[in-house]
Amino acid sequence: MSPRRFVPLASLFAVLSLAAAPDEGQWLPQQIRAMDWSALEKRGMKLTRDEFWHPENGGVLSAAVQIGGCSASFCSPEGLVVTNHHCGFGAVSALSTTERNLLRDGFAAATREAELPAPGMVVFVVRRIEDVTQQVHAAQAEATTPLDRIARTDQVIAGLVAEGEKQPDTACSVASFLEGKEYHLYHRTRLTDVRLVYAPPRAVGEFGGEVDNWEWPRHTGDFTFFRAYAAPDGSPRAVHPENVPFRPAHWLRVGADGVQQDDLVMILGYPGRTERYLSVIAVADREGVYYPKRLDLLTRVIAVMEAQAGRGDAEQLAWASTIKSLANVQKNAAGMVFGLSHNATVERKRREEDAFRAWVDGDPARTSRHGAVLDELIALDKEELRTTQKDLALGLCLSPRIAPFLRSAVDLVEAAEARDADQELDERATRSATSEGPQRDFDAVQSPILAILFEDLANLAGDDAVDGAQALRGDGEASGAAILARVLGATTFRDAQARVALLRGGKGAVDASTDPMVVLARGLARERRAQAERARTFAGKRLDVGRRWIEAQEEWRGAAFYPDANSTLRVSIASVKGYAPRDGVYYTPHTTVAGILRKHSGKEPFDAPPALRDAAAKRTASRFADPRIGDVPVCFLADGDTTGGNSGSPVIDGRGRLVGLNFDRVFEGVAGDYGWSPDRSRNVCVDIRYVLWHLEAVMPAPQLLVEMGVAPR
Repeated sequence: MSPRRFVPLASLFAVLSLAAAPDEGQWLPQQIRAMDWSALEKRGMKLTRDEFWHPENGGVLSAAVQIGGCSASFCSPEGLVVTNHHCGFGAVSALSTTERNLLRDGFAAATREAELPAPGMVVFVVRRIEDVTQQVHAAQAEATTPLDRIARTDQVIAGLVAEGEKQPDTACSVASFLEGKEYHLYHRTRLTDVRLVYAPPRAVGEFGGEVDNWEWPRHTGDFTFFRAYAAPDGSPRAVHPENVPFRPAHWLRVGADGVQQDDLVMILGYPGRTERYLSVIAVADREGVYYPKRLDLLTRVIAVMEAQAGRGDAEQLAWASTIKSLANVQKNAAGMVFGLSHNATVERKRREEDAFRAWVDGDPARTSRHGAVLDELIALDKEELRTTQKDLALGLCLSPRIAPFLRSAVDLVEAAEARDADQELDERATRSATSEGPQRDFDAVQSPILAILFEDLANLAGDDAVDGAQALRGDGEASGAAILARVLGATTFRDAQARVALLRGGKGAVDASTDPMVVLARGLARERRAQAERARTFAGKRLDVGRRWIEAQEEWRGAAFYPDANSTLRVSIASVKGYAPRDGVYYTPHTTVAGILRKHSGKEPFDAPPALRDAAAKRTASRFADPRIGDVPVCFLADGDTTGGNSGSPVIDGRGRLVGLNFDRVFEGVAGDYGWSPDRSRNVCVDIRYVLWHLEAVMPAPQLLVEMGVAPR
């Protein structure tokens, strides 16, 4: 295994000379090095620049990794990885059965041999970052149209990735920054032998459930441990009996004495996506159209799934992961609706744009450089937002988690359209067409969800009207139930042989069909292709307009300018801090085990396990109790700038020690994706002392304490 090495970037933010370390911002590693280190030291930074992160040698920051779409970190030299319980939820659920329900009861491997291969979990370790801006821009300069521009971009990126992946044991990706102003090639080690080591019971890892999700005060033990394995020489290898624990170049030591109010903390990880530099018209669309509709449809869909999950243990296991995932998106949408309105984000954006225009108009040279760019951006946004409701509806209708039957119908119709009637059907195509998997729980779950989606599709009009929806409208009642009854009464698509016959008939059979499901699927297939082309066209246009908009923003805003999150390695600098969610109310930054006992009702989602309640009786004598608050701390707040993808992010103190795991934001701060607020942007972290208390007193795993450098008593 080659040593981890970061190549310094030649041009990105070369003008930066930051005078302070602002708590707003998801900063790139090289930007952190450019900050005024003395200002950080005054806040509690004990690490040197090089100890935190060095472009050649890595550092504390290099312990942060990605796992299952979340952030995580190495916390021992033996490949031990800690992340959130909800990040490992799918793997733990997949390993569970009704006879051995690890999700419900928790899991603690007594030995390395007892650790369980975790389905779907992959650890990505950044090894090198390379600036490839020049290569990408050179290809884009040859383009003649927006579609040509994005095609050339994709082509050169594919070539860079392919060349990079010639290196042994390397997975590569290219990330775009600031609307294509910069491009970086990430070389990452991909570890596929990942095993479950420790997961608390769901009643701990999800204490409070959806009631407490995105809320404070919080008492959720959102942590799980995995271990990455590799071949004896350190090279990645699939699960193999001779694999050994992966030995990372950097890992985090545990800060067992924790943090207090106003302490410096840093959140390391891979935030997914923010949209801080959108025009006001785009943000207004998010507030008034996109998120309200998303919230309404997902709320109704989830209610259907929950009804099925409530029928028994087997149903609950079958639907738990899907419901949890969708419910998180649902409450995120609710937080966006609330936050964008109550934080007056649109009005703030409007003031910013007015100030920007005044700045541009105040100097003829600036007017020449930037005078038209905001109007061009707004015109592009208006064009793209014409189909907001259609694009959202397509996303739900084509989701295999929400509407697998409808998605499979669209896929089959597209497959049929791509073949001639005289072609022989191969075994794979026949097997796909006859599979009954997409009809799982059809009557109990899919039918009522289809009724919701069909009603929405039937009522879309104008630019949002969906091709094929005419098959739903008919001349009768427009309620979802009535539309569904008409469609199911007239379609043969649920019959396997009818699907095979359609596939065998090819494009001619699809074009000639009057079956309402085929007509709808045919239209949705066309819409999917049109949506993809629209998206690529807009992306190509933004490589021009967006880049010029960002250049104007950089000049206007000054040096302290960070790029939107895009799932690349970032650092958020913060302080442990409470907040006032509304007039007359102040939330302190810590919760304790006492709060769990007060919330405990014996019923989900507030059913604390007996082992936890038993251990709580002796908690004040625990070495992990904080004498200043007289209890074992459970969670804490910080004013870090985080978003989706930061789940599982290690939270470190000024000495670089692991003091918590980020797992959520407060409800009032969800809309921070569109603008950070010093008063309301708060991230929620599980305190490492609560994790250690569990390992010692609740569901003991003394060997993990030793491995992390905490000697057992």
